[in-house]
Amino acid sequence: MPPYTFNVYGGCMRYSKQVRANVMAEMGRRELRQMDVAEILKISQNNVSRRLHGAVDWKLGELLRLAQVWEIPLATLLNGTEDDPFAPNGEAKAVEA
Repeated sequence: MPPYTFNVYGGCMRYSKQVRANVMAEMGRRELRQMDVAEILKISQNNVSRRLHGAVDWKLGELLRLAQVWEIPLATLLNGTEDDPFAPNGEAKAVEA
């Protein structure tokens, strides 16, 4: 497995951490619960939790679906990942509304 897809608790790349932060920020703006996102994606709440905590990476199709339902550009969920997507873990940047 290439190192950029490696993902365990505490071992994911900054790219994954930033995507998680962006999804959580958008959920907060919309006052959505994990269950609400699970219903949109047609997956279990546990699977949403695993993505939000970094145990599982978000799939591109899931991010596309969220962007479509939330009527935002996909770039909003990917914001901040383009700087250096393969950098080691660091602090996720806040996403501007």
